[in-house]
Amino acid sequence: MKSLFLWSIVVILMVAAYPQSPLYTSNQNQYFLHGMAEAGLGSLDQDWLASTKEPTPVFTFLIKWTFLLLKSEILFYVYFAVLIGIYFLALLGILDEIYDLKGSKIKFLITALLLISFHSAAFRFLISNNIGVEWGYLLDGGFSGQKLLGFIYQPSVFGVLLIVSLYLFIVGKPYLAVFTAAITANIHPTYLLSAALLTGGYICASHLEDKKSKKPIWIGLTALITVTPIMVYVFRNFWGGIETAEAYRILTDIRIPHHAVIREWFGLVSIIKILIIIVGLAVIKKQQKLFIPLVVVSSLSFVLSIIQYIFDSDFLALIFPWRPSVLLVPVCSAVIYGAIAARMGDIKWILEKKKAVSVLCSILFASLAAAGIIRLGILIDKKMTTPEAGLFAWIRETSTDSDKYLIPIGMESFRIATLRPAYIDYFSIPYGVEDVITWYHRVLAANKFYDGECGELMYMQNDDRITYVINKKENLQPDCENYSLVYEDDLYLAYQINK
Repeated sequence: MKSLFLWSIVVILMVAAYPQSPLYTSNQNQYFLHGMAEAGLGSLDQDWLASTKEPTPVFTFLIKWTFLLLKSEILFYVYFAVLIGIYFLALLGILDEIYDLKGSKIKFLITALLLISFHSAAFRFLISNNIGVEWGYLLDGGFSGQKLLGFIYQPSVFGVLLIVSLYLFIVGKPYLAVFTAAITANIHPTYLLSAALLTGGYICASHLEDKKSKKPIWIGLTALITVTPIMVYVFRNFWGGIETAEAYRILTDIRIPHHAVIREWFGLVSIIKILIIIVGLAVIKKQQKLFIPLVVVSSLSFVLSIIQYIFDSDFLALIFPWRPSVLLVPVCSAVIYGAIAARMGDIKWILEKKKAVSVLCSILFASLAAAGIIRLGILIDKKMTTPEAGLFAWIRETSTDSDKYLIPIGMESFRIATLRPAYIDYFSIPYGVEDVITWYHRVLAANKFYDGECGELMYMQNDDRITYVINKKENLQPDCENYSLVYEDDLYLAYQINK
């Protein structure tokens, strides 16, 4: 009972220390749009992007019904906090299987302290501001800026279930393990490859454990059956089309090269992460149930990444063969923390000072948790005083459901902040082939208009019945005859288009 209480307190402190960001930040402006539109918020259902093919239907379902039934966006912080807690519990569970943390309070506290320290808001602030932003997720993020948790509630956060899957497998529940991995892919299809490689690792480990057993076959069938719904959905909605190659090129080379082009993201940070994976695997080489799946995942991921690099395949690049690193890096880092803690827990003078060490760990836990809470408060205050706050408030107060807006393409928070449709923005993207082509043409049209070509407005009006144009004061103001200034602040101007 005492052990359960201690684990619960530590996980709560870990959640508090982890750096959440306020709603609605970064990718949330894209991934929340479909769900909010379906929930009938504002006039988002009239937005072009909200009408495109939905890449994450399960996540959209969660967003929609949270608004319709529970009617509180605060719950999205709760959802994220729960997933953070699951992430830490799964990692601690894996480490407990390796190092028997329940058998030593000191080892548990030191392991937990290392785990929380390198995931904390305080650590990320220090390393990002003193070394570089790209170093912030050195010990728990994958390659190409991809990560399991990140700092916001979005579909990729459900990747924490991959770690849960790994834990379930090493404790002897292979069918539940593959089911969990497949559920991850159903929530976010970009994890299809990661789940498949992990399942392949489970099959190999099960076969080596008992070569006469039919278990590997049943493990594979369980995974296939569970992952079938999302595979059918993806193939029906996102596979093929006459402009497939062009859509892939736009996504790979123009919109997300920082995720999809190896030469864009590979560097010193990636090399260090590779070393972390190698060291972590070396530490657990005798733990066959953990070692074999991770070796299979890392080996196949590496081979596929090399193939993508050699043949420069846009299709393979968009599958992200390096994405399994979001599982490998945090697990291998945690294994290394556990090995260090296990050694420290056997040091004589530490054993003699158990009470003092426990008090010190408690103080550090509380300090890191306080830093995380303070950071979230600061970011929420900052979010409420963004440069666009006055413009967005004016739109919320004066706009009607029939209004549509042309906005600077970098204004990604417009839709969610105002609950009004926007013609296009650069950061929120569709994934259907035809939709990607349309998105790119809209981006080009908006850029031409903001470069001074008023004629583009007529063509954009054919796509959407735009009623207002938003522009930054510092930008060129197109001298168009058919609209008039209706709003002005220190940074932004709003023009109404005359009928």
